[in-house]
Amino acid sequence: MKKNELRLAIILLIIVTVKVNAQQKGSLWVNVLTGMNSTWILNQNAYGNPEIEYSASFGFTGGAGVSYFHNRDLGFNGSVLISRLGQNYSGYQAGGVADRKVKLNYLEVPLTIMKGIRGMQYPTWISFGPDILLLLNAKQDYTRDGGSPLPNPDGMVVKDTKERFRKADIAVNLSLNRMYTMSYSRKMMLLFSLNSAVGLTDINKSNWQIPNTHDYYGKSHNFYVGLKVGIMYNVKRFHGKYW
Repeated sequence: MKKNELRLAIILLIIVTVKVNAQQKGSLWVNVLTGMNSTWILNQNAYGNPEIEYSASFGFTGGAGVSYFHNRDLGFNGSVLISRLGQNYSGYQAGGVADRKVKLNYLEVPLTIMKGIRGMQYPTWISFGPDILLLLNAKQDYTRDGGSPLPNPDGMVVKDTKERFRKADIAVNLSLNRMYTMSYSRKMMLLFSLNSAVGLTDINKSNWQIPNTHDYYGKSHNFYVGLKVGIMYNVKRFHGKYW
């Protein structure tokens, strides 16, 4: 992890924490969470070679965050996560059977607004907002059995491919969240989050934006949907009982 990326993530969390403490109302929580995502790269970039069929791709995610509930209807969250994204491909390519895995590891910093859903037995809310993804490393695994020569064999080499991708991606994050009581005092809660994010920027660097075999280049975007589970702990309750 680069020092500058870690510093940026820490600064963002500090800003969120300072702002919520300045409000002096509502409640402040910290959380740790982990989960699994179904990951996708929308629009395959095969670097001028024949494309391979999409295959199921999954990646772990985990980290920590700070949540501030202004009241039962409105709150804010800032988190720092390590997330594995990317895409698997498996099928025929140029007459051979190919298997390709694009693995992208990101430092993920979602900054979201939390909107409570009234009338639920347990605290439930929708979160949405910007999601900053900072690339930590990238790797490509590739094998092919048989088939004719590829137009650009260098594009399929097995190696560290970080130089092919942009350092940062901006995404939109959307999640449905619910807490369950773990203690009588409600200081500790179990969190479940159905979460998704879609990238707004092309993840490929300009010199790797290579048209496909139909002489067309489509921008590639990160996308994931997954489930996270975590523990939330109430560190400060200012006025009243919000959650």
